[in-house]
Amino acid sequence: MKKLWLVFISARLGLFALFLTIFLLLGFEGIYSAIIAGVLALAISLVFLQKQRDALSAEIYKRNKRDKFSGVPDQDADVENSILDSKEDNK
Repeated sequence: MKKLWLVFISARLGLFALFLTIFLLLGFEGIYSAIIAGVLALAISLVFLQKQRDALSAEIYKRNKRDKFSGVPDQDADVENSILDSKEDNK
């Protein structure tokens, strides 16, 4: 899973750095270059990095689904359930 994160984040940061460098070399001011580079990097990553984003999303979903249904004991939930059960018994 870490590999997917690294690929996706490095691709997005690379796009941002590329556009930022181009706009700075063209003579735009720093803040305007950063804003334009951020918008362009976001737009291009939404269109062209869809495969990486979908793979990362699927991995996150699998991990959360596995943890939710694997029967791993959750101590906080057990404490909350016992408190709620004791309140219902008092009624």
